[in-house]
Amino acid sequence: MKKIFLIFGLLCLSGVVHLYAQTPRKTLWLSGPGLTSPQWLNTIGIAQMESYKFDQVNTWQYYNNTNANDIPTWAQQFNTQMANAGQTDVLGIGHDAGGLILRYMAQLQSTNGLNAIILDGVPNQGGAVFSKLTPTSDGILSEAQRLVNNALNYRTQAQNCVACRTIEATQSYINTFAVSSIADYYRQLKPGSPLITNLQTPTIPYAVIWGNENDDALGLTRLMSSWSNAGLQGQDREYLECMGKELEQRLVSANQNFAISTLRAIAGLAGAVSKLKLSQPGTVGAVIESTLNAVATGLRGLYDLKNEFREILECELVHQALNSKWTLMNFPYNAITETITVPNCYSLISCDDCWTQYASDHDDQILGYCLSVCNEQICDGTTTATVTYLVPEPNDALYTKTEQSLAGAAKTYEAISCNHMQESFWLYPTVRDAFTDLFNGGAGAAFVVPK
Repeated sequence: MKKIFLIFGLLCLSGVVHLYAQTPRKTLWLSGPGLTSPQWLNTIGIAQMESYKFDQVNTWQYYNNTNANDIPTWAQQFNTQMANAGQTDVLGIGHDAGGLILRYMAQLQSTNGLNAIILDGVPNQGGAVFSKLTPTSDGILSEAQRLVNNALNYRTQAQNCVACRTIEATQSYINTFAVSSIADYYRQLKPGSPLITNLQTPTIPYAVIWGNENDDALGLTRLMSSWSNAGLQGQDREYLECMGKELEQRLVSANQNFAISTLRAIAGLAGAVSKLKLSQPGTVGAVIESTLNAVATGLRGLYDLKNEFREILECELVHQALNSKWTLMNFPYNAITETITVPNCYSLISCDDCWTQYASDHDDQILGYCLSVCNEQICDGTTTATVTYLVPEPNDALYTKTEQSLAGAAKTYEAISCNHMQESFWLYPTVRDAFTDLFNGGAGAAFVVPK
């Protein structure tokens, strides 16, 4: 008998017998509504292809109509469902509002099936963007809707901008938040709402993944592209590449080579205004507005431009205006002081000289500095100076780092170069690395998914 126990013990130590380790982990994958969160199908499928073993809690009713209930109601339903099925040791994985449901589940009762949760791109502190996206109860347009309408005013020749449909996609996306049932759902997610205020810090282990778009100043366009490709892989370059090709094709067909400097100026606008020199409080928006108006006025003054080329330039101006204003509207600016190379400025000129001298340098800080002072001074050559810049807080084009963060996490991961939609796709390296580390035990046994 001793020999039998000895042999069994050796088999266990050698890895031949792993009865518990081979038992699939029960998981509950919850994304948010389609406007702000793709489903997890891609990530679930790839994780299983990479041999992670897990079963899933039934989520059919939730995904059949995600907006049908508010977050507390969904939390209660899942708790009840899991209790009735006797499901325990469940790993909850939530993106966007799905993570808030998991947090609410964890605090509703002392005994529930959740054993740990992963919060991926979740507005843990609420999403201030929904104060801008949802209209007021008296029917006045939301601030985001007014932003789009204001940007469209930069068009003269370009009345449709239909070539790549990026502007139309943005307008459609923002207008959808005005639908009553959708607006009601997203109002839950505002900072200071009863839901956010009453959410408690989870008492079970939790990990946080926060997205940081961090690629350029065109986060809104990237978000729209990923939203339109959410059923595929969430790729974010479709609209950007389309606009680039359209500009190039029209430039060639119109034979407007003299307009290349104007094109460079417009195409670099969002990046330039995302790093503005700090002046007096309240002047950042005014600088952006005056710059946009200056470029628009300049385009209207080029009477020898062919209509089809003027149209695409104005569409690009609207595109850049939407991105720069979206950043200013939604994300707090932090003051950064550093010594950099800046234009040597003196005398009085218009802002056109900033574009002609510095737009082709691909240096946002130099161009941004010039734009900040161009109404007062001429910029010729460079010098070093200690300046203070306003730089937007890191964000995933929808939520800031602060909004996605939650103190006390077992581990926090930065999904660099991922906008909000891309956070739920395994194929993006920083997302894959975070999940792989979690499933392999990098943040503790509570998050392990066996292979």
